[in-house]
Amino acid sequence: MSPKRLLPLLLILFVLGALAFLLKRTPAPIQLADEVGLDSLVPKTMPADSISGLDLYLGAKPQESVQLRKRDQTWVVASRFDTPSNSTKLQPLLTQLSTLQGELRADSTALLGDFQLTDEQALHLKVYTDNPDKPAVHLLAGKGSAGKGFMRRNGEGKVYSVDLHLQSTAGLSGTATDQTLTAKPWLNLHLQDIPKEQIRAVELLAPARRLRFSTDPAATAPSWTLVAPELPYSVKPEAVESLVTSLRTIQADDVADPAQLVAYGLDTPPYQAILTLQASGEESRQVTLRLGNEVPDKQGSRYARLGEAGPVYVLPQWLSQRLFPTLGTLFTLRLLQVTEEEVTEVALHAEGTSWALIRQAMDASASGTPAAPIWQVVDDPEVTVDTAAVTSLFAAAGQLDADDLPASPPTATGLDQSTAHVAFTWRDGRTARVLLGHAVDQDNHGYYASRGHEGEVFVLTTITYKTLTEAITKLKPGSTSADTVSTKP
Repeated sequence: MSPKRLLPLLLILFVLGALAFLLKRTPAPIQLADEVGLDSLVPKTMPADSISGLDLYLGAKPQESVQLRKRDQTWVVASRFDTPSNSTKLQPLLTQLSTLQGELRADSTALLGDFQLTDEQALHLKVYTDNPDKPAVHLLAGKGSAGKGFMRRNGEGKVYSVDLHLQSTAGLSGTATDQTLTAKPWLNLHLQDIPKEQIRAVELLAPARRLRFSTDPAATAPSWTLVAPELPYSVKPEAVESLVTSLRTIQADDVADPAQLVAYGLDTPPYQAILTLQASGEESRQVTLRLGNEVPDKQGSRYARLGEAGPVYVLPQWLSQRLFPTLGTLFTLRLLQVTEEEVTEVALHAEGTSWALIRQAMDASASGTPAAPIWQVVDDPEVTVDTAAVTSLFAAAGQLDADDLPASPPTATGLDQSTAHVAFTWRDGRTARVLLGHAVDQDNHGYYASRGHEGEVFVLTTITYKTLTEAITKLKPGSTSADTVSTKP
């Protein structure tokens, strides 16, 4: 075949092949949004990193808005003293907003109330990008649950179902219209999170006391030693470890105005907790938590600050007390340790009356087991002593630990004229006693106690004091727990 006839045939074959390729080519996939009819509620050119601010407010109250702003690539809660924001909560929201789509559910302003999407009912969200004065989009969020909710664009009547329940994200619950929007869910209230292996020492500075503990980083179990001051009491390593854990992972309840440091007592803080740290291959350093005055109307909460700069936080009462506990929490303040089997005589005093109990020697039973002890009133052997009351006394005083030591020598303890005391005499003639005195103050901070008129003064908890005095009173001759009976046949 000549070349002139072959060329047209080749052109025909090429065209047919191209047509076959085009006809057999897989059609472009249908987007999920197109398939289920999803509409975009935000501009298509609004990536998460382009968002520079958010305003949230309920109903027609923009003056009470929660404002979040990105400053130098860091998000802060501008409406709460520029406190760093909670990135764990904020970043997922920004990602959702950048591609927010919804399925149309209604298209009538008359139906907005059914979805709680009227201007007065809804939670408003303004999203800012390049213009800090004009939002890129203004959305309204209504009712919802289980991570889904209803939203609309401001000024429109179309209602969309979206995979975002903004009320729940903002800390609102239920459908009540009288809720208050707060900035707390958006605040980063985690002051610090220090790895346990970096801790080398902790120092607690209080108005009248200073304690310093050190630890062995190689120890597998809690190992804390008191460095200063010297105290004749053993340290409770687990208790110190618990305190340090709270301190290195401390989290606050709220924030306060950092311009009010003097009013908060943070210019000269009465309490300081200092951690000494050393990371591998680095020099040791210290971080200091400062605690100031109590927050008015906050049930013992205190103002706090990490170091000399940064946000001012509010610590709850329970956390302040855990960081600066009574000495009895960190040390074993043992006043007395005794068992009923070791004691032959007990001398007691309560309500102006003194009396004594003596233990009678008993032979072993026929089976060879020791017989139960019999106690008698020394001056009135016909009085039957309630054995249950004796058991209660030894339960209360057998291992008696104090809750604290006075920060300074007290002047009016009531121990010189003790209203209640108990003394034990051992088989070998040794004696030990505990005197009970007045209340420390009117705020239920315990009662004074000592081992004698010249002994060290301790502080018992109110519960321990009442348990001990009730046990003593029950053994008083003539009390309801003792009946007078004849010992004669």
